[in-house]
Formats: sequence, C-alpha cells, structure tokens
Amino acid sequence: MASHTNEEVGSYNLLPSTCSSCSNILEVPYIRCAACDPSVNICKSCFAMGVEFSSHENDHPYAVVKYDFSIYNDKWTAAEEITLLEAIIENGFGNCPKGPLPEFPDSHVTDRGAPIIYKLSDNPPRPLEGSNVWHDMGGYSASRGDFNIEFDNFVEMDICQMQFNDTDDSSSDDSETEENFHGKDIELKHADDEKDKDLYKEMKCSVLEVYRNALIERQWRKKLVRDYGLINIRRWYGRMRRRYERSLSLEFFRPFMRLFPPITFDKYLESLLLEKQLKSDILRLQEYRKNGLTRLGSIKVFHLLRQRRDTTKSKRHLLQDVLNHIKDENSAQTWLARQAALENPGKANSASFPLPRRATPRLDITGLPGYDKLNHAERELCSEVRLIPQAYLDFSKILINECNKNGCLKLAQARTLIKIDVNKTRKLYDFLIHHGHINKEII
Repeated sequence: MASHTNEEVGSYNLLPSTCSSCSNILEVPYIRCAACDPSVNICKSCFAMGVEFSSHENDHPYAVVKYDFSIYNDKWTAAEEITLLEAIIENGFGNCPKGPLPEFPDSHVTDRGAPIIYKLSDNPPRPLEGSNVWHDMGGYSASRGDFNIEFDNFVEMDICQMQFNDTDDSSSDDSETEENFHGKDIELKHADDEKDKDLYKEMKCSVLEVYRNALIERQWRKKLVRDYGLINIRRWYGRMRRRYERSLSLEFFRPFMRLFPPITFDKYLESLLLEKQLKSDILRLQEYRKNGLTRLGSIKVFHLLRQRRDTTKSKRHLLQDVLNHIKDENSAQTWLARQAALENPGKANSASFPLPRRATPRLDITGLPGYDKLNHAERELCSEVRLIPQAYLDFSKILINECNKNGCLKLAQARTLIKIDVNKTRKLYDFLIHHGHINKEII
C-alpha cells in the first residue's frame, strides 16, 4: 500500500464536501483512494474501519490529503489559499478589500459556543403543592399546564361503564321468557324490546351529550383564566398597578373587567390613561397661555424663572417681617429680641426665643391627578400645604362623610381619621369649616 503525506492542490481544485462512504462532511486530513476513478474521498472514521463499497477495496493505495503546507508564500497555507479561492468564486474578482488580505481561520477550527444555562421559568410560578400560593392559583400545575381539579371533576364517572353493543344485558332474560309465549304474544314482546333498546340507546347518547357539554365548559373556563391572566394574578395585578395606579383607580374599574374581552379592556384603560395625559397637557398649555407664553421654546425659560421666583419668595426679608410685626407691640418686641439673638448669639439668650423657620415652598400641583376637579380656592390650599389634589379629595370626603353621619366633627376626631401631619390636618379642617362643608357643633 502506498502512502503519501502531501498532494498537489492544483489538480484537485477545492475541498470535496462529503465522504464517499458515510456522506459526512469531510474535515482535513482525509483519505483519497489512488486506484479508484473517479476519485474516492474517505473520512478518517471510515478509513479506520476499513470500509468497502462499490469498486473500492480497503487494500487500494491511498494518499493522505492535508493543507497545512505553503504553496506560493511561506506565510500562507494551502487551506488559506482554498478559502481565498472559495471567496473569489462566491464574490468574484475586485471585491477584496485594499491592503493586506484578511486572515481566514482554518477549516478544522470551529466555534462550539457557550452552554445554555437552564433557568426555571417563574411565569406562571411553580409553588409547592398545598402552599398558600398554590391554593390562590386554583391548584394549577405549571409543569403540566393543567389544573389538578377540573371543573365538574367527576363527570367521567357517569360514562366510564357505558358500552354500545348490539345486544343488551336484558336479551338473555328475554330469551328465557320467549319459550313461554307463542304466536302473537311473542311478536308483541319483540316490539316492546325494540322500543326499549332504542330508548336505552337514546339515553346513552344524551349522557354523552352532557359529557361533551362539560368538556366544552372546561375548555371555556381554562381559556377565560388564561386570557385574563388569572393564573398568576399577583404578577398581573402588580404590573397593572405600576402602569395605572398613579393615574387610574384599579379598584373602581375592576367590576368592568367582566364586560370586556382582555385586549379590549387593556385598550380601554390605555385610552383612559391617554385622556388623563391629554387633559394634563391641556391644563399646562392653558397655564402657559395665561402667563403670556405663545411658543414652546419659552417654556424652559418660564420654568427656570418661576423656580427662581419661588426660591426668592421662600427667603426671609427683614422689611416684610417688620411690616408684619409693626402693628402689634408685643409681637414687634419678640421679633426684635429674636433678631438680636440671631446677630449676637454669645450675648443674648437665644433659648427663650425660638428661631424662625424657613418658609416651605409651594407645591406645583398643575396636571397632577385630581387637579381638574378642584376650584381655585382648593388649588391654593393644596399648593400651600403641599397636598396632592387626589389626596385632598379623599381626605375631605372622609371628613365630610363623618360629619354627615355624626352631625358634627371635632378637630381631634379629624386627626384620628386621617393620619397625616397635624398642621396639614388643622389647615384642611379650618378650610372645610370656613367653606361650610363641615361644622364643629350640631346644627
């Protein structure tokens, strides 16, 4: 047997695609039979097992074909030359980049890639059987994609013993009694038996129809649970709250879910959210127009100037303080002593005079939820006490309902009903009394 290490590439053109025996893709080095015509190319596995097929025998002379040698340039191997020729065949001349040619990887080097890490899906969740979450999911088995307890779970018990045969159990009894009847009595008995058989068959069909309706009801209920996201209700409700809670009340819209298909209900909520956003944008545009703005480019400057103005208003001014205390002599004396304590902390006893508190800046409530439901006085109150409009509406509703139920409402009762800052509660309480929404005494 003749063996060769290298072989001229020019006479064989490009690398053959598959093995002549097993049809697997050839990888260098491979074996080429020197006796067979046309040429036979064999992979290493088939050659090691000594396979024979057609006119090829395992004692034929062969050559080992590999392309790790150079042909024209010491830096280029025969495998790289073949890769270049394949690129020219596919793309034609003139498509190669200018400058040095790119390096092509060897054909036997393959990228196996990274292993895929398995991660158990948590949608729907897979809680332990018997846990609280498992009961909340209605006994849903996520790995099986079905419920452990079906709707009308024992309906199969009604049909498990049912059979459809040409002869019924009563036929054997009938055959014994037929010997005692003759003539016309026998004919009447056969007629009654045929009617009973037909009636019994119709009853069986009716039972199967009931079973079919039960299966349809099961599938409908499963589809309803799947479409409305009721299997993983916590995940669905959390997503809905993150999406709509700040603008829409999900508890208010929950009863309307049964009136819409799932996609239609989502579109309905999105349309309501868009309506809220449009109303907020309209209110902002009205505010800009009220302040003399006619171009969108001026809005940024307007907000910057308004922020500076609010910051300036929040700072204390001595002249304004003097004007506020000049009418009351005791108040003026207290203010002067306090200022002396601030200017000379070492000489004056500042402990007897409380330090002035920095005024809290007003809250910009424009466009917030519930803003369009307030009148001008209510908006001023919310902005002054830094209260969100929707919170004001909820708190005032609680206080008004309590006052209507008891006939009056005390400040101490109001502080127990709404758990917020006592100063905000006092201002809200005084505001509602001033406008006649609630009263201190029974009228």
